[in-house]
Amino acid sequence: MQLLVKDRTFYRQLLVLALPIAAQNLVNFGVSMADTVMLGLLGEVQLSAAANANQLGFLLTLFTFGIGSGSNVMIAQFWGKGDTRSIHSVLTIMYRILLAGVLLFTTLALAFPRPVMSVFTTDEAVIAAGVEYLRIIGLSYLIAGVTSTTMIVLRAVAAVRIALVVYLSSLLTNVVFNYLLIFGNFGFPALGVRGAAIATCIARVVEFAILTVYLIRFENRIRYRLRYFFTRRLGMLRTFLQTALPVVLNELLWSLGAVMIAVVIGRMGRQFTAANSVCTVLSQLVTIVIYGVGNASAVIIGNTVGAGKYETAKQYAKTFTVLAFILGVFSSGIVLLLKAPLLSFYNISDTAKLYADQIMTVYAVVVVLQSLAMHMLIGVLRGGGDTRFVLVADVAFLWLFSVPMGFLTGLKLGWPVWAVYAIIKSDEFFKTIAAFWRLLRGQWINDVTKNSSKKSDF
Repeated sequence: MQLLVKDRTFYRQLLVLALPIAAQNLVNFGVSMADTVMLGLLGEVQLSAAANANQLGFLLTLFTFGIGSGSNVMIAQFWGKGDTRSIHSVLTIMYRILLAGVLLFTTLALAFPRPVMSVFTTDEAVIAAGVEYLRIIGLSYLIAGVTSTTMIVLRAVAAVRIALVVYLSSLLTNVVFNYLLIFGNFGFPALGVRGAAIATCIARVVEFAILTVYLIRFENRIRYRLRYFFTRRLGMLRTFLQTALPVVLNELLWSLGAVMIAVVIGRMGRQFTAANSVCTVLSQLVTIVIYGVGNASAVIIGNTVGAGKYETAKQYAKTFTVLAFILGVFSSGIVLLLKAPLLSFYNISDTAKLYADQIMTVYAVVVVLQSLAMHMLIGVLRGGGDTRFVLVADVAFLWLFSVPMGFLTGLKLGWPVWAVYAIIKSDEFFKTIAAFWRLLRGQWINDVTKNSSKKSDF
């Protein structure tokens, strides 16, 4: 049985897609690193406040990722078929749902910041700092959502370089204004956690401005225009709901589960929260290539299925599974190599450093499973249109095992931090097994272009 594709064209296409996405992830890592390191220099309260406040932003990010990825599934297949008019319909539905969702998150951040913070921690100092952060960062949610979803769907048509330009500009902006506003350098006020929020807002404006110029002046593949947003007929709505809605629900339910886990971590103390923030930075670093190849696999599988090459798509799926395992093992080694040097950057207590060291050791095992689950579920199965199965597999184990066991072991039984962390990450193991089973059955290809309306809205 041939596991690896031998066609060089496949690997060239993979590199063309994966490298810019990986570079984009590297830039995003730089933004997170800058925020956590600079706030970490102020102490655990500021670091924990931003980490807990950003849980609402994390929910928004996964909502935008869900709606963008769900749309991406359809757009990749329509692009493989050469049907740009149907792509316009998909984008119109996507932006309308996005607008409604973002308004909800913005309202929570601006009008109810204290109740939001109180969900994650009972530490009054952390809550007070987090409220200040939320009231500022919430102003950027709308433009951040538009930028994020647009970057995701552009991947489906192999327009990936613009994302690197956008996020690199964002990184530079964020780092400069963090330096100026958190610490009060060069005559600027020392605003602490508020300065970090303002810097992020400025970076989001820069992202949106660059993307807008690109879409108006340079984008020549999709050519979506603002007037399409106001069209009345949406013949693609049924297909969108059948294909993309499970992805949106997938990300929302997964993000809610992740927030519940954040509640466990937050209520176990600021040391665990700070330690988890450090581990999150390292996980973002080592999964840069994993998510680059994983997202590229979704596009390649989607384009191949849309072109009607089903057997080729199945062969590609085998190759991506092997690559996922190799990347996971490599990433595990990087975690073990970098965990000690990374901890030296943070001004946190010895207890927090001990916790961080322990959970990063556990993560060195988890990342192998995470790589496999990412490529098989989010890459291959979702790219092939099997979004309903991915919804069940990605969410069920989290809610049925990780979340309840996290509350039980962390808040009731008082297990050690490393053991609780292992429990809340154990869903990756179950997801990997489920994904293997689905791929072996071979019934995961769903060509959405065959089920879509033939009527054009434009």
